[in-house]
Amino acid sequence: MNPIDLCLDTARMRDMLAAWLPGAPDIAEVRILQARRSASKRRHPHPLTAVYELALRDGRTQRWYAKTWRDGASLAALPVSGPATVAVPPLDMLLWPWPADPGLPQLRELLDARRALTWRGDAPAAVDVLRWEPEQRATLRYAQAGATLYAKTFADDRGAHIHERFRHVWTLAQQEPAAPAVAEPLRWHAATRSVWQARAPGVPLPDLLAGSRTGDLPGRLARALAALHGCRIAGVETRHDLAHWTAEAWRRARKLGRALPMLADRAARVADVLERSGATLPDHEPGLIHGDFHAGQVGVDVAAGGRIVFHDFDEFALGDPMEDLAAFVTRLPARPDFGAALTAAYAEAAPHRFGRERLRWHRALQALLQASRAFVFQLPGWSAEAERRLARAETLAAPDSAETLA
Repeated sequence: MNPIDLCLDTARMRDMLAAWLPGAPDIAEVRILQARRSASKRRHPHPLTAVYELALRDGRTQRWYAKTWRDGASLAALPVSGPATVAVPPLDMLLWPWPADPGLPQLRELLDARRALTWRGDAPAAVDVLRWEPEQRATLRYAQAGATLYAKTFADDRGAHIHERFRHVWTLAQQEPAAPAVAEPLRWHAATRSVWQARAPGVPLPDLLAGSRTGDLPGRLARALAALHGCRIAGVETRHDLAHWTAEAWRRARKLGRALPMLADRAARVADVLERSGATLPDHEPGLIHGDFHAGQVGVDVAAGGRIVFHDFDEFALGDPMEDLAAFVTRLPARPDFGAALTAAYAEAAPHRFGRERLRWHRALQALLQASRAFVFQLPGWSAEAERRLARAETLAAPDSAETLA
């Protein structure tokens, strides 16, 4: 069996981990909480990273972060990986027990609520880890008497810029009722590379979309998104221009081709169509975009008259506003009616930023990106899902497509 396939086979990994982990734990079950796979030797030396959760027969659980190398390179990395690191040479793998993350050494301090919250006094707090992307970022929640706080910590200092973005949008929200509300920014803590925020108000949008009636929600969301697009925030240097996305389309097409060779020609044709059609798109003025816009980034503050709340400003960029709209619609397949209503409302709210041809182009691009992500994140039935998403990209990219905009 291919070593990477073995790493993704939880039954086989149960025996492998029992043999190589210290203390030979008696493992009842292995679960894969996260997996990220790469087929590119040039861009990424790690064909797989994963988070394993081990259910032990004595009722305890353990969590381990795993990273694989190629050609025995894991052993060369071992001396600088720290004393908690465990090597599994047959898989060219290194393992770290939670919370010994090699990229986030500050996690130990943040998990100690008294140490983490010294800036607010020494009141005790319960700590929950809401999200963990090894070597990248983590989000923690602190429940104190009368307050709930959140810390988002990073492997680098990007949080300082994110804190400033939240301060800017927070100020805008106090002045402009149509602008999105955000969690109140509290502080940037350089020592732990953490952004601290108050609890954001509102009900998650996916919960509301589970119902059949959304009222004027598409219009309010469209106006909030248009207000964000109209912001001018200093320090946003990332650019999502045509050259960026053309290169990215070809990169994702090649990724699909390596993962599923039978799709290589089809993926390359989609990238070629996107490159050629992109060169003919109408001009537009680039502006601030969210950069990772989907329903999970939106809340609705019912207590404040249904005001829209936005989350997660990690991926702010300068680009085409249609990218945000396309990303949202593409990742909301279960509610095409809401996507259509949002599209129409945005066209009315910001006609100077809206463009049908640009929106269709970005929707085709987003479908191609989602096809490659089916492989990268090893979704259940990922090969069939990748082909389904690629077919969607083909339909949207076709010059004579009669596809509607949502």
